Amino acid sequence: MYKPENEFIEILMRRYRIALMAVCLMGICVADASARKVAAADDNRPQPVVSFVKVEHTADWYATQERLWRAEADKTPTDDEAWLNLWHATRYRMQYTDGNADREALLALADEVSAKAPQSYADYMIDYWTKCVYGLRTGDVHMSEAIAMRPDYIASYPDYVAWLLRTDDEQSLTDILTRWYQSGEFSPTLLNYFYNVLVGLDERAVLFVNGDVPTYACLMLQHAKGLFTDCKVVCVGLLYSNAYRQGLCRQLGIAEIPAPTSYSQQDMMAWEENAYRQIISATGRPGYFSAVMELPSFQDKLYSEGLVYRYSEKRYDNLSVKRRNYEERYLTDYLWEHFSPETYSASAYMLNLNYIPCFKSLLDWYKSTGDKNHYRNLVRMMKRIVDRAENLTDDERQEYYAEIAR
Repeated sequence: MYKPENEFIEILMRRYRIALMAVCLMGICVADASARKVAAADDNRPQPVVSFVKVEHTADWYATQERLWRAEADKTPTDDEAWLNLWHATRYRMQYTDGNADREALLALADEVSAKAPQSYADYMIDYWTKCVYGLRTGDVHMSEAIAMRPDYIASYPDYVAWLLRTDDEQSLTDILTRWYQSGEFSPTLLNYFYNVLVGLDERAVLFVNGDVPTYACLMLQHAKGLFTDCKVVCVGLLYSNAYRQGLCRQLGIAEIPAPTSYSQQDMMAWEENAYRQIISATGRPGYFSAVMELPSFQDKLYSEGLVYRYSEKRYDNLSVKRRNYEERYLTDYLWEHFSPETYSASAYMLNLNYIPCFKSLLDWYKSTGDKNHYRNLVRMMKRIVDRAENLTDDERQEYYAEIAR
């Protein structure tokens, strides 16, 4: 049964679960290949405002882009790119300076787009964000029209997928995920990581994930690559959508889960945990939880099997399953080197740090049993992960090295 090896490991696990959850399902910014050239660009020219999952910037940078894209939108009100980038620069600047986005400012911007560029692609997308992402207003959503207008607009693929998950249009969902995969714009590191998440599951598993990164990566492997299609990936954040929750229950062949009646933090957590138990019990499928989400309170029923926790009413030898996953199932060459450009450099290598707390107990087991070959290989892999991780302070990096050697 899972027990934190020590306080350091528990803190790290909590830190990176929260970091991944902070990348909320609907919070993707406009992104394209030119974003990689931002650093070399002229400061007086507006730059694409991409998600902090891909490239992080300071509050001042977002404020500058807000000013520059405002000028572009004022000059050419029919310019979709100007409005879309202005929206994202505005909301990121607010989030970095005030901790959240200002409702009235975003509503005013949405109203301005509707007035100056009615029924445009930017109008439809910003209207979708105000209604389905931020809940700032209600009414019909024109995402289907937006998809039809620009089915090859890579920057909006995350929003297309999030919308299509609320529908029963599996064909369109597969089409967009396949286009996204073939574009090469999704992180190869994240696909490798979540391949390892899925490959360790039993057949017909239910996997609970949260955040855009785990959801999109798992769905892309299923729809674009045809892998692990017997597994049902459940996005916890989307369970609050009536359309998504009802469609999920239909697909699983179980009774509909009622919507929550209270939205206090405590009541929401209780509702989520009840939904987990209902889905696992009603389907009879093996239930798993991603290691990069906030785990439910019934942790005495959760057993670490590597990059996931399995729900089980009975105790079992989960360490042997973790060993099987590491030695036989997980593909780890990408942790040493890969030969595709990393498009999510701000988050992908940080996510790999999750291997360390997830496999520390296995490392200790190899050491205690005298399995020197596997012990040395796992130590080298862990150190390689720490070496490649970005945005770590020197002290944090040394903490990881010390914990590996402990």
